[in-house]
Amino acid sequence: MKTHITHNQIFFSTGVWILVLVLCFFPVPYGYAESNSTLHIGYADVDITPELGVTMPGYFTERRASGMLDPLLAKALVLKKENTTLAIVALDLIGVQAPLVEAIRAAIEDKTGIPPEHIFLHATHTHTGATVSEIEEPLPAQVAAAVQQALENCVAESTVTYGCGQERRIAFIRRYLMKDGSVRTNPGRANPDVVRPIGEIDPDVHIITFNDAKTALVSYGLHLDCIGGTLFSADYPYHLTQTMKTKSGNEWNVIYLNACCGNVNHINVNDPDQRSGYDESRKIGTRLAETALNAQKEAKPIAIDGIAARCETVQSPVRTVKAEDYEWAKQEMQRDPEEANKRKFNERTPARIIALAETQEEFHPAEIIALRIGPLAIVGMPAEVFVEVGRDIKTHSIFDPTLTIGLTGGSMGYQPHPRGYDEGGYEATYGSARHAPATPILWSDAAGRLLLELHNGAQ
Repeated sequence: MKTHITHNQIFFSTGVWILVLVLCFFPVPYGYAESNSTLHIGYADVDITPELGVTMPGYFTERRASGMLDPLLAKALVLKKENTTLAIVALDLIGVQAPLVEAIRAAIEDKTGIPPEHIFLHATHTHTGATVSEIEEPLPAQVAAAVQQALENCVAESTVTYGCGQERRIAFIRRYLMKDGSVRTNPGRANPDVVRPIGEIDPDVHIITFNDAKTALVSYGLHLDCIGGTLFSADYPYHLTQTMKTKSGNEWNVIYLNACCGNVNHINVNDPDQRSGYDESRKIGTRLAETALNAQKEAKPIAIDGIAARCETVQSPVRTVKAEDYEWAKQEMQRDPEEANKRKFNERTPARIIALAETQEEFHPAEIIALRIGPLAIVGMPAEVFVEVGRDIKTHSIFDPTLTIGLTGGSMGYQPHPRGYDEGGYEATYGSARHAPATPILWSDAAGRLLLELHNGAQ
Protein backbone atom coordinates (compact mmCIF):
# COMPACT_ATOMS: atom_id res chain seq x y z
CA MET A 1 0.00 0.00 0.00
CA LYS A 2 1.35 3.40 -0.92
CA THR A 3 1.85 5.98 1.78
CA HIS A 4 -0.77 8.75 1.74
CA ILE A 5 0.43 12.24 2.58
CA THR A 6 -2.15 14.76 3.65
CA HIS A 7 -1.60 18.39 2.82
CA ASN A 8 -3.26 21.75 2.84
CA GLN A 9 -3.57 23.83 -0.28
CA ILE A 10 -0.89 26.00 1.29
CA PHE A 11 2.38 25.90 -0.45
CA PHE A 12 5.09 25.86 2.16
CA SER A 13 5.60 24.34 5.59
CA THR A 14 5.14 27.13 8.09
CA GLY A 15 8.26 26.43 10.14
CA VAL A 16 10.71 26.68 7.26
CA TRP A 17 9.40 30.03 6.09
CA ILE A 18 9.14 31.51 9.58
CA LEU A 19 12.89 30.95 9.80
CA VAL A 20 13.30 32.68 6.45
CA LEU A 21 11.34 35.72 7.62
CA VAL A 22 13.28 35.91 10.88
CA LEU A 23 16.59 35.85 9.04
CA CYS A 24 15.40 38.49 6.60
CA PHE A 25 15.05 40.90 9.53
CA PHE A 26 18.03 39.59 11.51
CA PRO A 27 20.48 38.45 8.84
CA VAL A 28 23.35 36.18 9.74
CA PRO A 29 26.78 36.99 8.25
CA TYR A 30 27.52 34.82 5.27
CA GLY A 31 30.62 33.21 6.73
CA TYR A 32 32.23 32.52 3.36
CA ALA A 33 35.76 33.31 2.28
CA GLU A 34 37.04 36.86 2.30
CA SER A 35 35.30 39.13 -0.16
CA ASN A 36 38.56 40.43 -1.65
CA SER A 37 39.36 37.06 -3.26
CA THR A 38 39.13 37.18 -7.04
CA LEU A 39 36.22 35.70 -8.93
CA HIS A 40 37.12 33.86 -12.14
CA ILE A 41 34.61 33.14 -14.90
CA GLY A 42 34.93 30.87 -17.92
CA TYR A 43 32.60 29.81 -20.73
CA ALA A 44 32.72 27.13 -23.42
CA ASP A 45 30.34 25.10 -25.54
CA VAL A 46 30.52 21.91 -27.59
CA ASP A 47 28.35 20.66 -30.42
CA ILE A 48 26.29 17.62 -29.38
CA THR A 49 24.20 17.38 -32.56
CA PRO A 50 23.96 13.66 -33.44
CA GLU A 51 23.81 11.97 -36.81
CA LEU A 52 20.57 12.31 -38.74
CA GLY A 53 18.02 9.55 -38.46
CA VAL A 54 17.71 9.41 -34.68
CA THR A 55 14.25 9.90 -33.24
CA MET A 56 13.09 13.23 -31.86
CA PRO A 57 11.16 13.38 -28.56
CA GLY A 58 8.25 15.41 -27.27
CA TYR A 59 5.34 14.41 -29.49
CA PHE A 60 2.86 11.53 -29.60
CA THR A 61 4.05 10.30 -33.00
CA GLU A 62 7.49 9.15 -34.05
CA ARG A 63 9.72 11.69 -35.78
CA ARG A 64 13.19 11.06 -37.19
CA ALA A 65 15.69 13.84 -37.72
CA SER A 66 16.08 14.68 -41.41
CA GLY A 67 18.21 17.82 -41.17
CA MET A 68 19.39 20.70 -39.01
CA LEU A 69 18.27 24.31 -38.65
CA ASP A 70 20.87 25.15 -36.00
CA PRO A 71 23.20 23.05 -33.84
CA LEU A 72 22.43 21.46 -30.50
CA LEU A 73 24.98 22.55 -27.90
CA ALA A 74 26.19 21.78 -24.42
CA LYS A 75 27.01 25.14 -22.84
CA ALA A 76 29.15 25.43 -19.72
CA LEU A 77 29.71 28.37 -17.38
CA VAL A 78 32.34 27.93 -14.67
CA LEU A 79 32.69 30.17 -11.60
CA LYS A 80 35.78 29.99 -9.37
CA LYS A 81 36.41 31.83 -6.14
CA GLU A 82 39.05 30.75 -3.63
CA ASN A 83 38.54 27.02 -3.04
CA THR A 84 35.05 26.79 -4.55
CA THR A 85 34.26 26.00 -8.17
CA LEU A 86 30.75 25.83 -9.62
CA ALA A 87 29.69 24.63 -13.06
CA ILE A 88 26.40 25.61 -14.69
CA VAL A 89 25.61 23.46 -17.73
CA ALA A 90 22.73 23.96 -20.18
CA LEU A 91 22.00 21.21 -22.70
CA ASP A 92 19.88 21.60 -25.83
CA LEU A 93 17.90 18.48 -24.94
CA ILE A 94 14.33 17.77 -23.84
CA GLY A 95 15.43 16.39 -20.47
CA VAL A 96 18.08 14.24 -18.81
CA GLN A 97 17.18 11.37 -16.49
CA ALA A 98 18.91 11.13 -13.11
CA PRO A 99 21.22 8.16 -13.99
CA LEU A 100 22.62 10.08 -16.96
CA VAL A 101 22.97 13.20 -14.82
CA GLU A 102 25.06 11.12 -12.43
CA ALA A 103 27.22 9.80 -15.27
CA ILE A 104 27.79 13.28 -16.70
CA ARG A 105 28.71 14.69 -13.30
CA ALA A 106 31.12 11.81 -12.72
CA ALA A 107 32.81 12.53 -16.06
CA ILE A 108 33.07 16.23 -15.20
CA GLU A 109 34.54 15.46 -11.79
CA ASP A 110 37.06 13.08 -13.36
CA LYS A 111 38.14 15.75 -15.86
CA THR A 112 38.08 18.83 -13.64
CA GLY A 113 37.81 17.86 -9.99
CA ILE A 114 34.54 19.78 -9.61
CA PRO A 115 32.40 17.81 -7.13
CA PRO A 116 29.03 16.53 -8.39
CA GLU A 117 27.06 18.62 -5.90
CA HIS A 118 28.61 21.76 -7.42
CA ILE A 119 27.37 20.94 -10.94
CA PHE A 120 24.05 22.51 -11.98
CA LEU A 121 22.97 20.36 -14.95
CA HIS A 122 19.99 21.73 -16.87
CA ALA A 123 18.10 20.71 -20.01
CA THR A 124 16.40 23.53 -21.92
CA HIS A 125 13.56 21.21 -23.06
CA THR A 126 13.79 21.74 -26.79
CA HIS A 127 11.28 19.59 -28.69
CA THR A 128 13.49 19.63 -31.80
CA GLY A 129 16.42 17.83 -30.24
CA ALA A 130 17.33 14.16 -30.16
CA THR A 131 15.85 11.40 -28.03
CA VAL A 132 18.36 11.33 -25.20
CA SER A 133 18.45 7.55 -24.78
CA GLU A 134 19.73 7.24 -28.36
CA ILE A 135 22.65 9.63 -27.90
CA GLU A 136 23.55 9.19 -24.22
CA GLU A 137 26.75 7.18 -24.69
CA PRO A 138 28.97 10.08 -25.85
CA LEU A 139 27.24 12.76 -23.74
CA PRO A 140 29.27 12.47 -20.51
CA ALA A 141 32.56 12.94 -22.35
CA GLN A 142 31.16 15.75 -24.51
CA VAL A 143 29.78 17.71 -21.56
CA ALA A 144 32.92 17.12 -19.51
CA ALA A 145 34.97 18.52 -22.38
CA ALA A 146 32.85 21.68 -22.39
CA VAL A 147 33.30 22.18 -18.65
CA GLN A 148 37.03 21.50 -18.85
CA GLN A 149 37.39 24.07 -21.64
CA ALA A 150 35.34 26.60 -19.67
CA LEU A 151 37.66 26.04 -16.71
CA GLU A 152 40.68 26.65 -18.93
CA ASN A 153 39.02 29.79 -20.33
CA CYS A 154 38.54 31.36 -16.90
CA VAL A 155 39.52 35.00 -16.54
CA ALA A 156 39.57 37.29 -13.53
CA GLU A 157 36.19 39.00 -13.26
CA SER A 158 36.05 42.55 -11.96
CA THR A 159 32.47 43.53 -12.82
CA VAL A 160 29.32 41.45 -12.43
CA THR A 161 25.93 43.07 -12.99
CA TYR A 162 22.36 41.91 -12.54
CA GLY A 163 19.26 43.21 -14.27
CA CYS A 164 15.66 42.13 -14.62
CA GLY A 165 13.22 43.04 -17.36
CA GLN A 166 9.58 42.22 -17.99
CA GLU A 167 8.46 40.29 -21.08
CA ARG A 168 4.73 39.67 -21.59
CA ARG A 169 4.47 39.43 -25.39
CA ILE A 170 5.78 35.92 -26.01
CA ALA A 171 4.59 33.63 -23.19
CA PHE A 172 1.08 32.55 -22.25
CA ILE A 173 -0.53 30.26 -19.71
CA ARG A 174 -1.54 27.22 -21.74
CA ARG A 175 -4.26 25.86 -19.41
CA TYR A 176 -7.74 27.34 -19.84
CA LEU A 177 -11.07 27.18 -18.09
CA MET A 178 -13.71 26.18 -20.63
CA LYS A 179 -17.41 27.03 -20.68
CA ASP A 180 -18.30 23.49 -19.62
CA GLY A 181 -16.23 23.92 -16.43
CA SER A 182 -13.33 21.72 -17.55
CA VAL A 183 -9.69 22.76 -17.86
CA ARG A 184 -7.99 22.11 -21.18
CA THR A 185 -4.39 22.50 -22.25
CA ASN A 186 -3.88 24.22 -25.61
CA PRO A 187 -7.59 24.43 -26.52
CA GLY A 188 -6.80 26.03 -29.87
CA ARG A 189 -6.65 29.59 -31.16
CA ALA A 190 -9.90 31.56 -31.32
CA ASN A 191 -11.79 28.78 -29.53
CA PRO A 192 -15.20 30.27 -28.58
CA ASP A 193 -15.48 27.95 -25.56
CA VAL A 194 -12.46 29.45 -23.77
CA VAL A 195 -13.36 31.46 -20.66
CA ARG A 196 -9.96 32.47 -19.26
CA PRO A 197 -6.45 31.19 -18.57
CA ILE A 198 -5.81 29.37 -15.29
CA GLY A 199 -2.95 31.34 -13.78
CA GLU A 200 -0.42 33.99 -14.77
CA ILE A 201 2.99 33.77 -16.36
CA ASP A 202 6.15 35.00 -14.64
CA PRO A 203 7.32 37.89 -16.86
CA ASP A 204 10.77 38.24 -15.27
CA VAL A 205 13.74 38.14 -17.64
CA HIS A 206 16.88 37.79 -15.54
CA ILE A 207 20.30 38.67 -16.90
CA ILE A 208 23.58 38.22 -15.04
CA THR A 209 26.48 39.75 -16.91
CA PHE A 210 30.14 38.82 -16.41
CA ASN A 211 31.82 41.67 -18.23
CA ASP A 212 35.45 40.54 -18.34
CA ALA A 213 34.44 37.05 -19.46
CA LYS A 214 32.04 38.55 -22.04
CA THR A 215 29.35 36.13 -20.90
CA ALA A 216 25.71 36.60 -19.96
CA LEU A 217 23.37 34.21 -18.16
CA VAL A 218 19.75 34.77 -19.17
CA SER A 219 16.68 33.11 -17.64
CA TYR A 220 12.98 33.23 -18.54
CA GLY A 221 10.13 30.71 -18.36
CA LEU A 222 8.76 29.51 -21.71
CA HIS A 223 8.31 26.03 -23.20
CA LEU A 224 10.67 25.27 -26.10
CA ASP A 225 8.15 23.94 -28.61
CA CYS A 226 7.80 26.63 -31.25
CA ILE A 227 9.00 24.81 -34.36
CA GLY A 228 7.87 21.21 -34.86
CA GLY A 229 8.99 19.15 -37.83
CA THR A 230 12.05 16.94 -38.20
CA LEU A 231 14.94 19.42 -38.29
CA PHE A 232 17.25 19.78 -35.29
CA SER A 233 17.08 23.14 -33.51
CA ALA A 234 17.78 24.58 -30.08
CA ASP A 235 14.59 26.63 -30.66
CA TYR A 236 14.28 30.24 -29.47
CA PRO A 237 17.39 30.24 -27.20
CA TYR A 238 19.45 29.96 -30.39
CA HIS A 239 17.90 33.18 -31.73
CA LEU A 240 18.22 34.82 -28.31
CA THR A 241 21.93 34.04 -28.40
CA GLN A 242 22.45 35.11 -32.01
CA THR A 243 20.61 38.41 -31.49
CA MET A 244 22.64 39.24 -28.38
CA LYS A 245 25.86 38.30 -30.16
CA THR A 246 25.00 40.45 -33.18
CA LYS A 247 24.17 43.49 -31.07
CA SER A 248 27.43 43.11 -29.12
CA GLY A 249 29.72 42.83 -32.12
CA ASN A 250 29.79 39.03 -31.86
CA GLU A 251 31.81 39.23 -28.65
CA TRP A 252 29.39 37.82 -26.11
CA ASN A 253 28.59 34.29 -25.00
CA VAL A 254 25.08 33.54 -23.75
CA ILE A 255 23.88 30.65 -21.60
CA TYR A 256 20.13 30.24 -21.16
CA LEU A 257 18.31 28.62 -18.22
CA ASN A 258 14.62 27.87 -18.75
CA ALA A 259 12.65 28.91 -15.67
CA CYS A 260 9.61 27.07 -14.28
CA CYS A 261 7.17 26.87 -17.20
CA GLY A 262 5.37 23.53 -17.09
CA ASN A 263 2.08 25.32 -17.79
CA VAL A 264 3.43 28.08 -20.07
CA ASN A 265 4.01 28.13 -23.82
CA HIS A 266 4.12 30.53 -26.79
CA ILE A 267 0.57 30.00 -28.09
CA ASN A 268 -1.71 33.02 -27.91
CA VAL A 269 -5.23 31.60 -28.19
CA ASN A 270 -6.56 35.11 -28.86
CA ASP A 271 -4.41 35.59 -31.96
CA PRO A 272 -5.75 33.50 -34.87
CA ASP A 273 -3.02 34.86 -37.14
CA GLN A 274 -0.09 33.78 -34.96
CA ARG A 275 2.50 31.89 -36.99
CA SER A 276 4.38 28.76 -36.01
CA GLY A 277 7.67 27.23 -37.03
CA TYR A 278 11.17 28.66 -37.30
CA ASP A 279 9.98 32.20 -38.03
CA GLU A 280 7.97 32.24 -34.81
CA SER A 281 10.95 30.85 -32.90
CA ARG A 282 13.12 33.62 -34.34
CA LYS A 283 10.58 36.29 -33.38
CA ILE A 284 10.36 34.97 -29.83
CA GLY A 285 14.12 34.73 -29.40
CA THR A 286 14.62 38.21 -30.84
CA ARG A 287 12.04 39.77 -28.54
CA LEU A 288 13.49 37.99 -25.53
CA ALA A 289 16.96 39.23 -26.47
CA GLU A 290 15.68 42.81 -26.77
CA THR A 291 14.16 42.64 -23.29
CA ALA A 292 17.32 41.07 -21.86
CA LEU A 293 19.54 43.70 -23.47
CA ASN A 294 17.34 46.52 -22.19
CA ALA A 295 17.56 45.02 -18.71
CA GLN A 296 21.32 44.78 -19.13
CA LYS A 297 21.51 48.51 -19.84
CA GLU A 298 19.81 49.22 -16.50
CA ALA A 299 21.66 46.49 -14.60
CA LYS A 300 23.45 47.28 -11.34
CA PRO A 301 26.84 45.96 -10.22
CA ILE A 302 26.68 43.23 -7.59
CA ALA A 303 29.42 42.24 -5.18
CA ILE A 304 30.27 38.54 -5.34
CA ASP A 305 31.45 37.99 -1.78
CA GLY A 306 31.14 34.23 -2.13
CA ILE A 307 29.84 31.36 -4.23
CA ALA A 308 28.47 28.06 -2.99
CA ALA A 309 26.17 25.14 -3.78
CA ARG A 310 23.88 22.93 -1.74
CA CYS A 311 21.83 19.85 -2.70
CA GLU A 312 19.12 17.83 -1.00
CA THR A 313 17.47 14.61 -2.14
CA VAL A 314 13.73 14.64 -1.49
CA GLN A 315 11.82 11.36 -1.40
CA SER A 316 8.85 12.30 -3.55
CA PRO A 317 5.68 10.25 -2.99
CA VAL A 318 4.29 8.35 -5.95
CA ARG A 319 0.77 9.41 -6.81
CA THR A 320 -2.13 7.21 -5.73
CA VAL A 321 -4.55 6.25 -8.51
CA LYS A 322 -8.22 6.61 -7.64
CA ALA A 323 -10.07 3.28 -7.54
CA GLU A 324 -12.61 4.38 -10.15
CA ASP A 325 -9.84 5.46 -12.53
CA TYR A 326 -8.06 2.13 -12.11
CA GLU A 327 -11.24 0.17 -12.84
CA TRP A 328 -11.96 2.30 -15.90
CA ALA A 329 -8.42 1.74 -17.20
CA LYS A 330 -8.65 -2.04 -16.79
CA GLN A 331 -11.96 -2.12 -18.62
CA GLU A 332 -10.51 -0.08 -21.48
CA MET A 333 -7.49 -2.37 -21.65
CA GLN A 334 -9.73 -5.42 -21.93
CA ARG A 335 -11.94 -3.77 -24.52
CA ASP A 336 -9.17 -2.59 -26.87
CA PRO A 337 -5.56 -3.21 -25.73
CA GLU A 338 -4.03 -1.43 -28.73
CA GLU A 339 -6.08 1.72 -28.21
CA ALA A 340 -5.49 1.62 -24.44
CA ASN A 341 -1.74 1.94 -25.00
CA LYS A 342 -1.99 5.05 -27.19
CA ARG A 343 -1.23 8.42 -25.64
CA LYS A 344 -3.64 11.21 -26.54
CA PHE A 345 -3.31 14.86 -25.67
CA ASN A 346 -5.63 16.03 -22.86
CA GLU A 347 -6.95 12.48 -22.43
CA ARG A 348 -6.24 9.69 -19.97
CA THR A 349 -4.05 6.77 -21.11
CA PRO A 350 -5.32 3.47 -19.65
CA ALA A 351 -1.97 1.71 -19.89
CA ARG A 352 -0.22 4.43 -17.92
CA ILE A 353 -2.93 4.50 -15.27
CA ILE A 354 -2.60 0.74 -14.79
CA ALA A 355 1.19 0.91 -14.58
CA LEU A 356 1.04 3.65 -11.95
CA ALA A 357 -1.68 1.89 -9.95
CA GLU A 358 0.24 -1.39 -9.88
CA THR A 359 3.72 -0.06 -9.17
CA GLN A 360 5.38 -1.20 -5.96
CA GLU A 361 7.33 2.03 -5.72
CA GLU A 362 6.21 4.42 -3.02
CA PHE A 363 8.77 7.20 -3.49
CA HIS A 364 11.13 8.51 -6.14
CA PRO A 365 14.25 10.50 -5.21
CA ALA A 366 14.34 14.07 -6.50
CA GLU A 367 17.40 16.28 -6.22
CA ILE A 368 16.85 19.93 -5.37
CA ILE A 369 19.94 22.07 -5.92
CA ALA A 370 20.63 25.68 -4.99
CA LEU A 371 23.53 27.94 -5.92
CA ARG A 372 24.63 31.19 -4.35
CA ILE A 373 26.40 33.76 -6.49
CA GLY A 374 26.95 36.69 -4.18
CA PRO A 375 23.56 38.21 -3.31
CA LEU A 376 21.54 36.08 -5.72
CA ALA A 377 20.50 32.43 -5.77
CA ILE A 378 19.50 29.87 -8.38
CA VAL A 379 17.27 26.90 -7.48
CA GLY A 380 16.96 23.86 -9.74
CA MET A 381 14.25 21.18 -9.68
CA PRO A 382 14.07 17.95 -11.75
CA ALA A 383 10.75 18.32 -13.58
CA GLU A 384 8.58 20.49 -15.79
CA VAL A 385 7.55 22.62 -12.85
CA PHE A 386 4.48 24.85 -12.90
CA VAL A 387 5.17 28.57 -12.80
CA GLU A 388 3.30 28.90 -9.48
CA VAL A 389 5.79 26.61 -7.74
CA GLY A 390 8.73 28.69 -8.89
CA ARG A 391 6.99 31.95 -8.06
CA ASP A 392 6.28 30.89 -4.49
CA ILE A 393 9.90 29.85 -3.92
CA LYS A 394 11.04 33.21 -5.28
CA THR A 395 8.56 35.11 -3.13
CA HIS A 396 9.66 33.44 0.10
CA SER A 397 13.38 33.28 -0.65
CA ILE A 398 15.86 35.03 1.60
CA PHE A 399 17.81 35.92 -1.56
CA ASP A 400 16.69 38.70 -3.87
CA PRO A 401 16.78 37.81 -6.68
CA THR A 402 16.20 34.06 -6.77
CA LEU A 403 15.99 32.29 -10.12
CA THR A 404 13.90 29.09 -10.18
CA ILE A 405 14.74 26.61 -12.92
CA GLY A 406 13.08 23.38 -14.07
CA LEU A 407 14.51 20.18 -15.55
CA THR A 408 17.71 20.40 -13.52
CA GLY A 409 19.38 17.29 -12.11
CA GLY A 410 16.76 14.99 -13.60
CA SER A 411 13.55 14.72 -15.61
CA MET A 412 10.56 13.42 -13.61
CA GLY A 413 7.68 14.55 -15.82
CA TYR A 414 5.34 17.40 -14.95
CA GLN A 415 5.10 18.84 -11.47
CA PRO A 416 1.90 20.87 -11.07
CA HIS A 417 1.13 22.97 -8.04
CA PRO A 418 -1.29 21.13 -5.68
CA ARG A 419 -4.41 22.78 -7.08
CA GLY A 420 -3.52 21.68 -10.60
CA TYR A 421 -4.28 18.03 -9.86
CA ASP A 422 -7.94 18.76 -9.21
CA GLU A 423 -8.20 21.15 -12.16
CA GLY A 424 -7.23 18.47 -14.68
CA GLY A 425 -5.72 19.11 -18.10
CA TYR A 426 -2.87 17.34 -19.88
CA GLU A 427 -0.18 18.15 -17.32
CA ALA A 428 -2.25 16.68 -14.47
CA THR A 429 -3.02 13.30 -16.06
CA TYR A 430 -1.53 10.23 -14.42
CA GLY A 431 0.84 9.78 -17.33
CA SER A 432 2.19 13.33 -17.03
CA ALA A 433 2.25 13.91 -13.25
CA ARG A 434 3.31 10.71 -11.48
CA HIS A 435 3.93 12.22 -8.06
CA ALA A 436 1.49 13.12 -5.32
CA PRO A 437 0.09 16.63 -4.78
CA ALA A 438 2.30 16.97 -1.68
CA THR A 439 5.43 16.80 -3.85
CA PRO A 440 5.77 20.51 -4.74
CA ILE A 441 5.39 21.36 -1.06
CA LEU A 442 8.22 18.98 -0.18
CA TRP A 443 10.40 20.41 -2.94
CA SER A 444 9.67 23.98 -1.91
CA ASP A 445 10.49 23.21 1.71
CA ALA A 446 13.79 21.68 0.60
CA ALA A 447 14.56 24.78 -1.46
CA GLY A 448 13.87 26.92 1.59
CA ARG A 449 16.28 24.87 3.71
CA LEU A 450 19.01 25.04 1.08
CA LEU A 451 18.63 28.79 0.70
CA LEU A 452 18.92 29.20 4.47
CA GLU A 453 22.08 27.10 4.49
CA LEU A 454 23.57 29.17 1.69
CA HIS A 455 22.66 32.39 3.45
CA ASN A 456 24.14 31.24 6.74
CA GLY A 457 27.31 29.92 5.15
CA ALA A 458 26.94 26.42 6.61
CA GLN A 459 29.82 24.17 5.64
